Amino acid sequence: MVFQRTVIQDIITRISEPRNFIQVLVGPRQVGKTTLIKQFLKKTDITHYFVTADDLYAADNTWIRREWSNARLQLQQTGSKEILFVIDEVQKVPNWSEAIKKEWDVDSFSDTAIKVILLGSSRLLIQKGLTE
Repeated sequence: MVFQRTVIQDIITRISEPRNFIQVLVGPRQVGKTTLIKQFLKKTDITHYFVTADDLYAADNTWIRREWSNARLQLQQTGSKEILFVIDEVQKVPNWSEAIKKEWDVDSFSDTAIKVILLGSSRLLIQKGLTE
């Protein structure tokens, strides 16, 4: 599909940039966000770690911290210079923005090259989390 190719190229461009920003892909459920990212991951050589909170029954945001640690571990084990950490349905994790910001800051301070893409389907929850 032409639209997907255009969006995939935009993602490739953004991920090729220096690690300055968290990338966020938001849209209604069932429009193809996850499929699009999976297509992108197949086309890229960058080491990646994909997780989804779709079936998560967490009471707090420790899940994000645990998965972020797993992404760091994969970065070390592969010897890659960077890793792309993708979190699908991030809005389903309670207080997700606090955990994301904390882990992002830890990596920024330690020069850990983890680039992040957040996927979400609840525009209001995502916007609220991004503005906190």
